[in-house]
Amino acid sequence: MLRKHKWLPLAAATLLAAVLTPVAAAAPADPIAAGGSNYDFYSLSGGCDREPYGTVDSFERGRDTITAQLGQMYAGGQRRLRIGIFHQHAADSGTVMDSSSGDLSPVDRQQLVDLLAAVKSAGFQEIEVAFHPIGADDPHGWDAMDESAYQEDWGVISNLHPLIAAAGIPYRIDLLNEGMPMSSEPVLRSYAQRLWGDYTSRFGSDDTVGFSMTVWIADRATQLSAVYGSNPPSVFDVHLYGDSWNGDEYKQFVDADQKMTSLGYHQQWIIGETYFDDGTAADGIRRAIADTGRSVRYLTQWPLTRAQKCSDVDQAPPISFSAYTAAGF
Repeated sequence: MLRKHKWLPLAAATLLAAVLTPVAAAAPADPIAAGGSNYDFYSLSGGCDREPYGTVDSFERGRDTITAQLGQMYAGGQRRLRIGIFHQHAADSGTVMDSSSGDLSPVDRQQLVDLLAAVKSAGFQEIEVAFHPIGADDPHGWDAMDESAYQEDWGVISNLHPLIAAAGIPYRIDLLNEGMPMSSEPVLRSYAQRLWGDYTSRFGSDDTVGFSMTVWIADRATQLSAVYGSNPPSVFDVHLYGDSWNGDEYKQFVDADQKMTSLGYHQQWIIGETYFDDGTAADGIRRAIADTGRSVRYLTQWPLTRAQKCSDVDQAPPISFSAYTAAGF
Protein backbone atom coordinates (compact mmCIF):
# COMPACT_ATOMS: atom_id res chain seq x y z
CA MET A 1 0.00 0.00 0.00
CA LEU A 2 1.09 3.60 -0.30
CA ARG A 3 2.83 4.41 2.95
CA LYS A 4 1.59 8.00 2.80
CA HIS A 5 -1.91 6.49 3.02
CA LYS A 6 -0.94 4.40 6.00
CA TRP A 7 -3.30 1.54 6.95
CA LEU A 8 -5.20 2.12 10.18
CA PRO A 9 -7.40 -0.61 11.74
CA LEU A 10 -10.98 0.56 11.38
CA ALA A 11 -12.07 -0.71 14.78
CA ALA A 12 -9.78 1.59 16.70
CA ALA A 13 -7.63 4.42 14.84
CA THR A 14 -1.48 -23.28 5.39
CA LEU A 15 -1.60 -28.93 6.08
CA LEU A 16 1.65 -30.53 5.04
CA ALA A 17 0.91 -31.58 1.43
CA ALA A 18 4.46 -31.47 0.13
CA VAL A 19 7.40 -29.72 1.71
CA LEU A 20 8.16 -26.68 -0.41
CA THR A 21 11.54 -25.91 -1.84
CA PRO A 22 11.87 -22.11 -1.79
CA VAL A 23 12.15 -20.35 -5.13
CA ALA A 24 15.76 -20.48 -6.28
CA ALA A 25 17.52 -17.32 -7.32
CA ALA A 26 16.71 -16.91 -10.99
CA ALA A 27 18.73 -15.61 -13.89
CA PRO A 28 17.22 -12.57 -15.59
CA ALA A 29 14.10 -13.72 -17.40
CA ASP A 30 12.65 -12.61 -20.71
CA PRO A 31 9.77 -12.50 -21.13
CA ILE A 32 8.58 -11.39 -17.72
CA ALA A 33 6.70 -14.07 -15.78
CA ALA A 34 2.94 -13.59 -15.55
CA GLY A 35 1.97 -11.64 -12.45
CA GLY A 36 -1.28 -10.89 -10.70
CA SER A 37 -2.61 -9.16 -7.61
CA ASN A 38 -2.35 -8.44 -3.94
CA TYR A 39 -5.35 -10.50 -2.83
CA ASP A 40 -6.23 -9.38 0.67
CA PHE A 41 -9.92 -8.43 0.47
CA TYR A 42 -12.77 -10.19 -1.32
CA SER A 43 -15.38 -7.43 -1.06
CA LEU A 44 -16.06 -3.82 -0.13
CA SER A 45 -19.24 -2.58 1.52
CA GLY A 46 -20.54 0.97 1.45
CA GLY A 47 -18.07 1.67 -1.33
CA CYS A 48 -14.91 1.61 0.78
CA ASP A 49 -15.25 -0.65 3.87
CA ARG A 50 -12.86 -3.57 3.39
CA GLU A 51 -12.42 -4.50 7.04
CA PRO A 52 -14.96 -7.38 7.29
CA TYR A 53 -13.64 -9.05 4.15
CA GLY A 54 -10.04 -10.16 4.75
CA THR A 55 -9.16 -13.19 2.65
CA VAL A 56 -7.33 -14.79 5.61
CA ASP A 57 -9.26 -13.61 8.66
CA SER A 58 -12.66 -14.09 6.99
CA PHE A 59 -11.80 -17.06 4.76
CA GLU A 60 -14.31 -19.47 6.26
CA ARG A 61 -17.17 -16.99 5.91
CA GLY A 62 -16.16 -16.07 2.36
CA ARG A 63 -14.86 -19.47 1.22
CA ASP A 64 -17.21 -19.90 -1.77
CA THR A 65 -16.75 -16.31 -2.92
CA ILE A 66 -12.96 -16.44 -2.55
CA THR A 67 -12.74 -19.76 -4.41
CA ALA A 68 -14.80 -18.32 -7.26
CA GLN A 69 -12.72 -15.15 -7.40
CA LEU A 70 -9.46 -17.11 -7.52
CA GLY A 71 -10.88 -18.99 -10.50
CA GLN A 72 -11.80 -15.72 -12.21
CA MET A 73 -8.37 -14.22 -11.63
CA TYR A 74 -6.64 -17.32 -12.96
CA ALA A 75 -8.95 -17.43 -16.01
CA GLY A 76 -8.05 -13.78 -16.66
CA GLY A 77 -4.34 -14.62 -16.89
CA GLN A 78 -3.14 -13.94 -13.35
CA ARG A 79 -0.59 -16.51 -12.16
CA ARG A 80 0.99 -14.99 -9.05
CA LEU A 81 -0.47 -13.49 -5.89
CA ARG A 82 0.77 -11.45 -2.98
CA ILE A 83 -1.07 -12.24 0.27
CA GLY A 84 -0.94 -10.07 3.35
CA ILE A 85 -0.90 -11.16 6.98
CA PHE A 86 -2.46 -8.25 8.86
CA HIS A 87 -2.09 -8.60 12.63
CA GLN A 88 -2.33 -6.53 15.80
CA HIS A 89 -2.19 -6.69 19.60
CA ALA A 90 -5.99 -6.62 19.72
CA ALA A 91 -9.04 -8.60 18.69
CA ASP A 92 -9.71 -9.81 15.13
CA SER A 93 -11.41 -7.21 12.93
CA GLY A 94 -12.33 -9.31 9.88
CA THR A 95 -9.01 -8.46 8.21
CA VAL A 96 -6.56 -7.74 11.03
CA MET A 97 -5.91 -10.77 13.26
CA ASP A 98 -5.12 -10.95 16.95
CA SER A 99 -1.42 -11.73 17.46
CA SER A 100 -1.22 -10.95 21.17
CA SER A 101 0.17 -14.45 21.88
CA GLY A 102 2.97 -14.05 19.32
CA ASP A 103 0.98 -16.25 16.94
CA LEU A 104 -2.41 -16.28 15.26
CA SER A 105 -5.26 -18.17 16.87
CA PRO A 106 -5.79 -21.83 15.87
CA VAL A 107 -8.82 -20.70 13.84
CA ASP A 108 -6.83 -18.06 11.95
CA ARG A 109 -3.90 -20.41 11.39
CA GLN A 110 -6.34 -22.89 9.80
CA GLN A 111 -7.89 -20.15 7.70
CA LEU A 112 -4.43 -19.30 6.33
CA VAL A 113 -3.83 -22.99 5.55
CA ASP A 114 -7.20 -23.19 3.78
CA LEU A 115 -6.64 -20.01 1.75
CA LEU A 116 -3.24 -21.22 0.53
CA ALA A 117 -4.79 -24.58 -0.37
CA ALA A 118 -7.43 -22.75 -2.43
CA VAL A 119 -4.74 -20.67 -4.15
CA LYS A 120 -2.84 -23.83 -5.04
CA SER A 121 -5.99 -25.60 -6.21
CA ALA A 122 -6.83 -22.67 -8.50
CA GLY A 123 -3.48 -23.18 -10.25
CA PHE A 124 -1.44 -20.18 -9.13
CA GLN A 125 2.28 -20.70 -9.68
CA GLU A 126 3.88 -18.57 -6.98
CA ILE A 127 3.03 -16.38 -4.01
CA GLU A 128 4.60 -13.74 -1.87
CA VAL A 129 3.39 -13.51 1.72
CA ALA A 130 3.76 -10.04 3.21
CA PHE A 131 3.57 -9.26 6.92
CA HIS A 132 1.60 -6.16 7.92
CA PRO A 133 1.73 -5.47 11.67
CA ILE A 134 -0.87 -2.86 12.60
CA GLY A 135 -1.19 -0.29 15.33
CA ALA A 136 1.29 -0.61 18.21
CA ASP A 137 2.89 -3.62 16.46
CA ASP A 138 3.85 -1.48 13.44
CA PRO A 139 7.44 -0.18 13.83
CA HIS A 140 6.93 2.56 11.24
CA GLY A 141 5.52 4.73 14.00
CA TRP A 142 7.94 3.93 16.83
CA ASP A 143 10.11 6.54 18.49
CA ALA A 144 12.19 3.78 20.15
CA MET A 145 12.41 0.00 19.92
CA ASP A 146 9.46 -1.73 21.60
CA GLU A 147 10.77 -5.10 22.80
CA SER A 148 7.40 -6.75 23.48
CA ALA A 149 5.98 -5.64 20.12
CA TYR A 150 9.15 -6.80 18.34
CA GLN A 151 8.87 -10.23 19.95
CA GLU A 152 5.20 -10.41 18.94
CA ASP A 153 6.01 -9.57 15.31
CA TRP A 154 8.90 -12.05 15.18
CA GLY A 155 6.70 -14.69 16.82
CA VAL A 156 4.03 -14.32 14.14
CA ILE A 157 6.59 -14.68 11.33
CA SER A 158 8.42 -17.63 12.89
CA ASN A 159 5.20 -19.45 13.83
CA LEU A 160 3.55 -19.00 10.42
CA HIS A 161 6.66 -19.83 8.35
CA PRO A 162 6.08 -23.63 8.60
CA LEU A 163 2.50 -23.22 7.34
CA ILE A 164 3.60 -21.16 4.35
CA ALA A 165 6.48 -23.52 3.55
CA ALA A 166 4.13 -26.54 3.72
CA ALA A 167 1.53 -25.16 1.32
CA GLY A 168 3.08 -26.67 -1.81
CA ILE A 169 3.40 -23.35 -3.68
CA PRO A 170 6.71 -21.67 -4.54
CA TYR A 171 6.86 -18.69 -2.19
CA ARG A 172 8.79 -15.75 -0.88
CA ILE A 173 8.22 -13.77 2.30
CA ASP A 174 8.22 -10.01 2.81
CA LEU A 175 9.22 -9.61 6.45
CA LEU A 176 7.59 -6.19 6.82
CA ASN A 177 5.49 -4.54 4.16
CA GLU A 178 7.32 -1.40 3.00
CA GLY A 179 9.78 -1.97 5.82
CA MET A 180 13.04 -0.88 4.17
CA PRO A 181 13.76 2.35 6.05
CA MET A 182 14.66 5.72 4.73
CA SER A 183 17.93 7.31 5.84
CA SER A 184 15.89 9.43 8.30
CA GLU A 185 14.30 6.40 10.07
CA PRO A 186 16.88 5.01 12.55
CA VAL A 187 14.38 3.07 14.69
CA LEU A 188 12.90 1.31 11.65
CA ARG A 189 16.47 0.57 10.51
CA SER A 190 17.28 -1.02 13.87
CA TYR A 191 14.08 -3.10 13.72
CA ALA A 192 14.88 -4.30 10.19
CA GLN A 193 18.51 -5.11 11.05
CA ARG A 194 17.43 -7.20 14.02
CA LEU A 195 14.59 -8.97 12.21
CA TRP A 196 16.83 -9.78 9.23
CA GLY A 197 19.40 -11.29 11.58
CA ASP A 198 16.81 -13.34 13.48
CA TYR A 199 15.09 -14.56 10.33
CA THR A 200 18.20 -15.53 8.39
CA SER A 201 19.73 -17.25 11.43
CA ARG A 202 16.71 -19.54 11.61
CA PHE A 203 15.47 -19.82 8.02
CA GLY A 204 18.25 -18.53 5.76
CA SER A 205 17.73 -15.93 3.05
CA ASP A 206 16.65 -18.02 0.05
CA ASP A 207 12.89 -17.69 0.60
CA THR A 208 12.58 -13.99 1.36
CA VAL A 209 12.65 -10.63 -0.40
CA GLY A 210 13.70 -9.06 2.89
CA PHE A 211 11.82 -5.80 3.29
CA SER A 212 9.81 -4.30 0.45
CA MET A 213 10.50 -0.71 -0.58
CA THR A 214 7.92 1.95 -1.33
CA VAL A 215 8.29 5.48 -2.78
CA TRP A 216 11.59 7.32 -2.26
CA ILE A 217 13.20 3.98 -3.17
CA ALA A 218 16.48 5.63 -4.20
CA ASP A 219 16.91 6.91 -0.64
CA ARG A 220 15.87 3.57 0.87
CA ALA A 221 18.48 1.85 -1.33
CA THR A 222 21.18 3.68 0.64
CA GLN A 223 20.09 1.63 3.69
CA LEU A 224 20.43 -1.80 2.06
CA SER A 225 23.95 -2.37 3.35
CA ALA A 226 23.03 -1.28 6.87
CA VAL A 227 20.05 -3.66 7.00
CA TYR A 228 21.42 -6.69 5.11
CA GLY A 229 25.17 -6.40 5.64
CA SER A 230 26.97 -8.85 3.34
CA ASN A 231 23.89 -11.12 3.05
CA PRO A 232 21.20 -9.37 0.99
CA PRO A 233 18.26 -11.27 -0.49
CA SER A 234 18.57 -12.45 -4.09
CA VAL A 235 15.35 -10.63 -5.11
CA PHE A 236 14.04 -7.23 -4.04
CA ASP A 237 10.39 -6.16 -3.83
CA VAL A 238 9.72 -2.56 -4.88
CA HIS A 239 6.44 -0.62 -4.92
CA LEU A 240 5.82 1.98 -7.60
CA TYR A 241 3.05 4.58 -7.28
CA GLY A 242 3.41 7.54 -9.60
CA ASP A 243 2.52 10.89 -8.07
CA SER A 244 3.32 14.59 -8.27
CA TRP A 245 5.82 14.41 -5.38
CA ASN A 246 7.99 11.51 -6.54
CA GLY A 247 7.43 11.43 -10.31
CA ASP A 248 5.76 8.80 -12.42
CA GLU A 249 6.44 5.05 -12.32
CA TYR A 250 9.08 5.34 -15.05
CA LYS A 251 11.08 7.96 -13.11
CA GLN A 252 10.80 6.13 -9.80
CA PHE A 253 11.98 2.88 -11.44
CA VAL A 254 14.93 4.52 -13.21
CA ASP A 255 16.01 6.50 -10.15
CA ALA A 256 15.88 3.36 -7.97
CA ASP A 257 17.75 1.29 -10.56
CA GLN A 258 20.50 3.88 -10.92
CA LYS A 259 21.00 4.15 -7.16
CA MET A 260 21.05 0.36 -6.64
CA THR A 261 23.41 -0.11 -9.57
CA SER A 262 25.78 2.53 -8.22
CA LEU A 263 25.80 0.69 -4.88
CA GLY A 264 26.44 -2.70 -6.49
CA TYR A 265 22.94 -4.19 -6.12
CA HIS A 266 21.94 -5.95 -9.34
CA GLN A 267 19.19 -8.14 -7.93
CA GLN A 268 16.10 -9.04 -9.87
CA TRP A 269 13.00 -7.15 -8.77
CA ILE A 270 9.42 -8.06 -8.05
CA ILE A 271 7.08 -5.12 -8.47
CA GLY A 272 5.07 -5.99 -5.38
CA GLU A 273 2.58 -3.14 -5.60
CA THR A 274 1.42 -0.58 -8.12
CA TYR A 275 -1.90 0.97 -9.10
CA PHE A 276 -4.78 -1.34 -10.02
CA ASP A 277 -5.11 -2.27 -13.73
CA ASP A 278 -3.34 0.92 -14.78
CA GLY A 279 -2.12 1.46 -18.34
CA THR A 280 0.09 4.41 -17.43
CA ALA A 281 1.93 2.41 -14.77
CA ALA A 282 2.20 -0.61 -17.08
CA ASP A 283 3.69 1.48 -19.89
CA GLY A 284 6.10 3.35 -17.63
CA ILE A 285 7.40 0.24 -15.91
CA ARG A 286 7.75 -1.63 -19.21
CA ARG A 287 9.76 1.24 -20.73
CA ALA A 288 11.94 1.51 -17.63
CA ILE A 289 12.76 -2.20 -17.80
CA ALA A 290 13.81 -1.78 -21.43
CA ASP A 291 15.86 1.35 -20.76
CA THR A 292 17.68 0.12 -17.64
CA GLY A 293 17.98 -3.61 -18.34
CA ARG A 294 16.85 -4.34 -14.77
CA SER A 295 15.27 -7.79 -14.65
CA VAL A 296 11.76 -7.87 -13.20
CA ARG A 297 10.41 -11.27 -12.28
CA TYR A 298 6.73 -10.29 -12.16
CA LEU A 299 4.29 -7.60 -11.04
CA THR A 300 1.40 -7.74 -8.59
CA GLN A 301 -1.07 -4.84 -8.56
CA TRP A 302 -2.52 -3.32 -5.40
CA PRO A 303 -6.34 -2.88 -5.38
CA LEU A 304 -6.27 0.92 -5.47
CA THR A 305 -6.85 2.95 -8.61
CA ARG A 306 -4.88 6.06 -9.46
CA ALA A 307 -8.05 8.05 -8.70
CA GLN A 308 -7.85 6.79 -5.08
CA LYS A 309 -11.60 6.80 -4.55
CA CYS A 310 -11.05 5.34 -1.06
CA SER A 311 -8.16 5.30 1.37
CA ASP A 312 -5.80 2.39 0.60
CA VAL A 313 -8.26 0.13 -1.26
CA ASP A 314 -11.01 0.97 -3.76
CA GLN A 315 -11.21 -2.29 -5.75
CA ALA A 316 -12.21 -5.67 -4.31
CA PRO A 317 -11.81 -8.24 -5.63
CA PRO A 318 -8.88 -7.41 -7.94
CA ILE A 319 -10.17 -9.37 -10.94
CA SER A 320 -9.12 -7.22 -13.91
CA PHE A 321 -5.43 -7.31 -14.89
CA SER A 322 -5.85 -6.44 -18.57
CA ALA A 323 -3.67 -3.31 -18.68
CA TYR A 324 -0.71 -5.23 -17.29
CA THR A 325 -1.37 -8.31 -19.40
CA ALA A 326 -1.38 -6.12 -22.52
CA ALA A 327 2.04 -4.75 -21.50
CA GLY A 328 3.53 -8.22 -21.03
CA PHE A 329 3.11 -8.62 -17.30
